[in-house]
Amino acid sequence: MELLVATLAHTVLGNDVDGLARLRLISDTVRNAPGLVNARFYRSREPESYYFMLTTWEDEEFWYKAQWLMHYLWGYSRPSAQSPIAAAHIVTVRPDQADRVERGWVEELRRQTTQLTLAFAFLARGRNEDALFPHDASILNNNKATEGAADKYSSNFLNLLSWPGEVQRRNFYADQNYKAISGFLSSLGVVRILELDPV
Repeated sequence: MELLVATLAHTVLGNDVDGLARLRLISDTVRNAPGLVNARFYRSREPESYYFMLTTWEDEEFWYKAQWLMHYLWGYSRPSAQSPIAAAHIVTVRPDQADRVERGWVEELRRQTTQLTLAFAFLARGRNEDALFPHDASILNNNKATEGAADKYSSNFLNLLSWPGEVQRRNFYADQNYKAISGFLSSLGVVRILELDPV
């Protein structure tokens, strides 16, 4: 099973040039890492500089230290559509509502994909900090233990969305399904939306 790693980095205001240079260095280094399946890098459009790095790995053995270990819930890709516009929706909800949010969010995203506005998207849920990590060889060699550890998910969610153009982005946000899930999420937790540009 592939491992998804999402890293969100923030740089101090005024250090944009230095931050972008560091991201390019990280990007060049990561792209050559053994076991890397895919890597995408984004920069926020906000006055503050946020950098979002999304990587997938062949398995947990290739990746030992993470800033955010997540469980993949849902994904969508329309290969014929380029994805120059992107946004990361980062949501933290009350722990007692996390399973309900997961079910509702996946259902609404599936409805929206019928509108063909998205180019690429996925939804993932964070793991608890106390989840077991791959450096414990007994866990790697014991499927039951690994499956047990995978059940320890947190109440943090990441939804990466991308569109082929500005019109499709506006249509996505104007859709009643998006408005429904947005209101639902805002009523249960803290929502942070970062508009992103590919780097």
